[in-house]
Amino acid sequence: MLIPADSIFVIAIGRFIRVTYTPLVFESVFLTSGGGLVPADQSDNLVVETYKLTKIYQNKQIALNDVSLRIERGTVLGLLGSNGAGKTTLLRLIIGLHRPTAGWVNVFGKNMTPNSADLRRKIGYIPTNPQFPKGMTPITYLDYMARLFGLPQDVRKPRLASLIRAVDLLGASGTPISGFSSGMIARLAVAASLINEPDLLIWDEPTHGLDPEARRSMLELIKSLSKEKTLIVSSHNLSDIDEVCDHAAVLSHGQLIFYGSLQDLKGRMRRNHFELDLEGDQKSITKAVQIIRTLSEFKSVQVKQKKLEIYLNDDVVTTTALANLFMTLTDSKINLLGIKSIGQQTEEAFLDLVEQEESRGFARIYKQQAA
Repeated sequence: MLIPADSIFVIAIGRFIRVTYTPLVFESVFLTSGGGLVPADQSDNLVVETYKLTKIYQNKQIALNDVSLRIERGTVLGLLGSNGAGKTTLLRLIIGLHRPTAGWVNVFGKNMTPNSADLRRKIGYIPTNPQFPKGMTPITYLDYMARLFGLPQDVRKPRLASLIRAVDLLGASGTPISGFSSGMIARLAVAASLINEPDLLIWDEPTHGLDPEARRSMLELIKSLSKEKTLIVSSHNLSDIDEVCDHAAVLSHGQLIFYGSLQDLKGRMRRNHFELDLEGDQKSITKAVQIIRTLSEFKSVQVKQKKLEIYLNDDVVTTTALANLFMTLTDSKINLLGIKSIGQQTEEAFLDLVEQEESRGFARIYKQQAA
């Protein structure tokens, strides 16, 4: 079956759409700190760039508003946001399934439109809850996909066999997809997104609905792929993002409220809850705890055998409080075996960002104009 060059094939959905409009050509520009426009970096290191990307559906719903970001090669970007925040809309704009109302998307240095079949050949996409033709098997479906990408038989047959083995569907390779579990569907979607050997992977909620074992396998696969590919992973599960991503983008009501390294996102949160492993005489530990409780920097000090749990007051300098604690332990001849910060920092930082954004109200307009 011949597929027109300007057709869009939606990976893991099983249908294609033909469009006929002529895309506009945009010159890539980016805002300077002073508000002026300068040519964007067109180096080979830039995989995705969006500028003032906006999507309004039928003049009724503002799904995305003024989103500008740049994703470099080798980045593993975690896309965060609550339901309706605009995550799926952003992903569909990046792969050219939707046309932006305003702004533009460049992928691999070229403008992405619904006609950009050449760019989509470099992308592997998994939508939320992927659907497959029920009468097909993994072999027939992946072969169909590979033929749509124009792969000759001597290339596509070994590749689909390797992918089926890699996603652990070898025993079900000839079984109709209609009988597959959600975990098997997820693994087949992964294979479909890799059949064209893409440079950019865009996976929308890849761990959604998976059991713990399947979720763990998916996260390990993402870690492995991140060594050689650029990934954009959307997820509601913040612990997943924390584990596999090195950058984060946070959307709230269609607005990009944070974009940067995951470490920078975590750094926005105060760390006031710590757990310490101690070594020493139990009586000495008990005496040291009594002294620490008298210090004004500490909100709560609890000890269970040789594990100390502390909460700092919000207005104290963390380094000063911990220095006083360490001095007390040293005076009591107690060794510190380990210390760790407690709490899901990514989740806390995300919730804090959203709360700050919602509390700003009209002030957000003036901040954007001043930027």
